[in-house]
Amino acid sequence: MEQETLKNWRRLTDSEEVDLIPYIHDWMESNPGHKIYIGCDSQNKGRTTTYATVIVLHYPSGGGHVLYRREKIEKIASSFERLWKEVELSVETANLLIDSGLGKPDCIDVDLNPDPKYNSNHLLRAAVGLIESMGIKARYKSKSPWAISIADSMCKCGGKKKTFRKIKKANRTK
Repeated sequence: MEQETLKNWRRLTDSEEVDLIPYIHDWMESNPGHKIYIGCDSQNKGRTTTYATVIVLHYPSGGGHVLYRREKIEKIASSFERLWKEVELSVETANLLIDSGLGKPDCIDVDLNPDPKYNSNHLLRAAVGLIESMGIKARYKSKSPWAISIADSMCKCGGKKKTFRKIKKANRTK
């Protein structure tokens, strides 16, 4: 699956496709003191499930640069399976960075809720355990994870320019 994970990454600012590993390597060298966050979200619509995985390249002075990858697959009806695949895609992306010599991301943001009244809560402990076993910090809904809010917008709006403006405005209010 690693080869698949390398494909179809784009910059949020202009939707241009990037060669992921060299792109991040160059960005990291130009931005010492940076942070990297990874997250994934999904949405069922019609007969498909859309996943959006994002890598937030956070500048030391504030603000960020976003890379994303969207994929549509046959609909996953089970919310548990769909949410767990979000975790898997984020972990797979983190492993890709690690295996390529770029190091560990600072955080993996998961779209899971710590409140037991939500179904996603049942997966939270397993997801956090998996991520933290890799030596990476896990963030979830109450911790205001940026990568998840961006991934959510990417699922709903498909990477259009209005999405970028909406994300920038939303992140200014946080």
